[in-house]
Amino acid sequence: ALLAEAGVPVPPGVVLSAGELRALCEDATAPLPLPFPLVLKAVGEALAHKTELGAVALNLKDRAALAAAFTAMAPLSDRFLVEGMAQGGVAELIVGVGRDPQFGPYLTLGAGGIFVELLRQVEQVLLPTDAATIERALDRLAVSRLLAGWRGKPAGDRAAVVDAVLAVARFAERHAARLAELDVNPLIVLPKGVVAADALIRMEG
Repeated sequence: ALLAEAGVPVPPGVVLSAGELRALCEDATAPLPLPFPLVLKAVGEALAHKTELGAVALNLKDRAALAAAFTAMAPLSDRFLVEGMAQGGVAELIVGVGRDPQFGPYLTLGAGGIFVELLRQVEQVLLPTDAATIERALDRLAVSRLLAGWRGKPAGDRAAVVDAVLAVARFAERHAARLAELDVNPLIVLPKGVVAADALIRMEG
């Protein structure tokens, strides 16, 4: 919600209690908040790194799949986020904000999703920044070839990437006094637009 307010596109979603989600799964006539395919995420302050904890289920195509995912996650939380599944992604990026003791806040850009650990290629930009600086940082990343259209695949919406990264940067600048950690991973790049499919924001004070 914070990122959406800052101008970063996020998937449509709704938070449901365990009881509400259970009723949704058990009653085939109950109206769905969003059309399939869906993503289910357990919600809670202790669930920062959801994938590692089994707190995310992707591409749920029917009510039975949603029910199975809920049953598996039920021990983790009593609140759940049901989101629309982003489809047709061209590339995935990570956009993070850190703080250097000497130079202050900086932005990190790199290949996101499963490629964060695999490629381990990132670019770092001091804040505040601008669109031209972000463009140059993207050009230095191997994932930029995916954005340009790789082996016949559609090109990604590079302008939307830059706009989203700038929105993250502005958010970080506005909350610089309290922001301890911010990671958007992945920022899914589509042929038209982008969507921040998951994020971690930690404030202090």
